Amino acid sequence: MKTKEIITSYFFFFIICLSGCVPRVAPPPIYRGADLTLDEVIQKSGRSIDVLKAIADISIEKDNEPYLYISASALIKRPGQARIRTYKFGLPVNDILIKDEKVYVLSGKSNGVVKELGREFYHAVFWWDGIKDGVMYKEGTEYIIKTESKEIYLDSETLFPLRQEIITEGKSASIIYSGPKSEEGFWYPSAIEIKMGDYILKVQVTKLLLNPQIGESDLRVPDQE
Repeated sequence: MKTKEIITSYFFFFIICLSGCVPRVAPPPIYRGADLTLDEVIQKSGRSIDVLKAIADISIEKDNEPYLYISASALIKRPGQARIRTYKFGLPVNDILIKDEKVYVLSGKSNGVVKELGREFYHAVFWWDGIKDGVMYKEGTEYIIKTESKEIYLDSETLFPLRQEIITEGKSASIIYSGPKSEEGFWYPSAIEIKMGDYILKVQVTKLLLNPQIGESDLRVPDQE
């Protein structure tokens, strides 16, 4: 066998071994065989988390074509509050505050897509918020939770969110979760895809902080400043 053929054979053998040896990152199936109630799902999923800070890269498509690429710093607090700052090439683009479903543009242009992104990003991250009056049932290996405005699908063995359908103010959004990662034992989706009308927003979370300290002005609405 020629030297080039030998090197090629070893290269492909190495790639096959490498792909087979890389551990699959997945939350542990600690709820396998259990039949949880909705209250238990909320308690175990949310733990004692009231505030999250996320750093993310976001690509936006319109009509399946590239539309916008931004990075974002999001401070999200229960219930119903978020401060999202977006950047492009390292420069500030928008500073958005969300409180009780109302969106305030603190700086930058009033971009409807970015405003909706902020609103749906809150629902995507704190998916367990506002579902205590919903109905939950088990179908195969999934828990399905239904409320008046959303439908959530969870892996019943890990409580990892799989997808979500939301209808608010006559508008619908579809959310798909993937890329499970752990932060201090809290498993979260590092990849979130949000579909809203003609737009698809692909969010890649690069860093997550649990219950960071926040200042009094971080989530203050404009008329209080």
